[in-house]
Amino acid sequence: MSLPYNLTNGQNADAPQVMANFNSCAQTASPTFTGTITAATANFSGLVNGSTLGIPTRQVLTSGSAATYTTPTNCRQLRIRMFGGGGGGATNSTGGANGTSGGDTIFNSLHAGGGSPGSFSGNGGAGGTSSTGAVSFRLRGAPGLPGGNGTANSSPGGGIGAGTNEAAAAANTGGGGAGQASSSGNAGGGGGQGEYVEIIISSPLSTYVYTIGASGAAGSGSAGAGGTGIIIVDEFN
Repeated sequence: MSLPYNLTNGQNADAPQVMANFNSCAQTASPTFTGTITAATANFSGLVNGSTLGIPTRQVLTSGSAATYTTPTNCRQLRIRMFGGGGGGATNSTGGANGTSGGDTIFNSLHAGGGSPGSFSGNGGAGGTSSTGAVSFRLRGAPGLPGGNGTANSSPGGGIGAGTNEAAAAANTGGGGAGQASSSGNAGGGGGQGEYVEIIISSPLSTYVYTIGASGAAGSGSAGAGGTGIIIVDEFN
């Protein structure tokens, strides 16, 4: 191919000439680069194959049921990370009420399963899991602890409900809620954490439908509800 400037080995580099040659190569249909650059530092801006070099962007989805996500213009790939909703904690054995399951978080019909509820018999709920949709990575949620141990989850990376402090899990963590304490009999079991899922979508569509997993309700009394789910979408332009 023809370049604006003919540069030879041993020649002192002139920055405008080097950049002119680089841009000429980069804007061809199929650029090919050969050679070696040593002991050099450069800051580049401009075009590659006629497109402006982009930087990643991010959308964090914290609520919505059958809502619409809109892909940015010229986006080439999406990386999606999400948690299902956490299960609710149970009352103690005197109260006799289990929590309820957390809801699935869904992006384009791909599911992150909600956590299971704690039991008033003292058993913790199972961590969320789902086999709906082919995803890049799945990690089953942590189970809720039996009654009498720990506290509710308050961060996305944690994930167990429990049975003493009777706290609800923080919103958009997918954590399980704590079970109700008891001075006699069994303390309530904590809810399970929602499943964690990662998805890679190349050449994405213009829109997708999503749902944030609902929190599992507490059995009653002072037991804690689970945390709602979340979707984090990194967009590569």
